[in-house]
Amino acid sequence: MIIITSRTRSPVAGSDEAINYAMTAEMREKARQQFTLPDGRGIHLQLPRGSVLYPGDVLLTEKGEAIIRVIAEPEAVYTIRANHPLALLRAAYHLGNRHVAMEVTEQYLRIKPDHVLLHLIEQLGSLCITEEHSPFLPDAGAYVHHHH
Repeated sequence: MIIITSRTRSPVAGSDEAINYAMTAEMREKARQQFTLPDGRGIHLQLPRGSVLYPGDVLLTEKGEAIIRVIAEPEAVYTIRANHPLALLRAAYHLGNRHVAMEVTEQYLRIKPDHVLLHLIEQLGSLCITEEHSPFLPDAGAYVHHHH
């Protein structure tokens, strides 16, 4: 079992040889977990509590060896677009009021599929909702310490 204790975004010796490993948004939020790489090696992630992984992070062993480069795994999402910025802002307000994990950009909002939230968004009107299979990069929020 390989123990991962830190991460970096800076190039380190051997980072070119790190394996690209796709992780869902939920997996990237877990600082402590175990999984198996496609080559059969077992990984024990033991990062500081509260750590959130981002695409491009390189995961390092206790000895500083670069093992994994994190990529965002495409997953089922609703992508919400609007013809007017105010409509998108209203949708973000109502979803945020429900403490929904949400990817926020100037062009769209993205959330995990939920039929109750879909109904809410449809009731707001003036929005285009698309079911997609795409990387989900939810905003970490104001209370998370960003490492970059």
